[in-house]
Amino acid sequence: MLSIGDLARHTRVSARMLRHYDALGLVTPERVDEFTGYRWYAASQIGRVNSVVALKELGFTLEQCRSILDERVGIDDLMDLLRLRQAELAQRIEADTARLAEVGRRLRSIERGLTVTNESFQLKELPPLRLMQASAEVNDISEIGTMTAVLLDRVSRHLSATSVPPAGPRVQTYYGRPDGSKIDVAVGWPVGAGSAAPDGLEVAELPEEGNGACVVHHGPASDIADAWQAFDVALEQRGLEPYGVSRQVHLHGDAPDDVVVELQCPVRARGSACS
Repeated sequence: MLSIGDLARHTRVSARMLRHYDALGLVTPERVDEFTGYRWYAASQIGRVNSVVALKELGFTLEQCRSILDERVGIDDLMDLLRLRQAELAQRIEADTARLAEVGRRLRSIERGLTVTNESFQLKELPPLRLMQASAEVNDISEIGTMTAVLLDRVSRHLSATSVPPAGPRVQTYYGRPDGSKIDVAVGWPVGAGSAAPDGLEVAELPEEGNGACVVHHGPASDIADAWQAFDVALEQRGLEPYGVSRQVHLHGDAPDDVVVELQCPVRARGSACS
């Protein structure tokens, strides 16, 4: 006979877990001392405990383990359970593989963004812009990508139905409200003075900014968000902080894997707003 401690050592299952198995009727002691309450197990029960561990590692619940070991699950049902578990694991591996690839892509994107930002960073004046645009608000940066796609489709459809010619490349703007409640997002094209907005669009005037900073992103459109993060790092390293409306000027390229975009924002000395 084995004490609970002996069984724990032989199976590498804790005594606490063996007591839990007992409570569930999964692995019950061969004998329990009526005076001390000590549990005693037969040596043959080592195999049952090891089987429970093996089934758990396959992902079966303890209730399923008990049914399988007590032969309440027939061979056909067991094969169905194993096939189901096989499919679940394959699906998880596929999802984890995709996540791993995305993590690698993000790492490469951030590293590339930091290099490109340091190479192309410059301070310059930002010109005034008159934009024919569609705008909306989002709760946080995770919603920006989806919203800009919606706005781009809207403004493209409305402008194509008018005779207003764009006076420059597409511009996306972002403004994080000081209280942190929302982010205002807009997509539009520069237009000349006097151009009236059709229904569904609006005209926005961006003032000239004497103190601005910019970097150029050349690469996949999916990496633009990482380029903005690298831009923020570059500003912080230079003792600067962005404020007001940030601009994203699409200079060249419509293919998702090859765009040239200039990221622009007005800047000031870090902490100057509080002084």
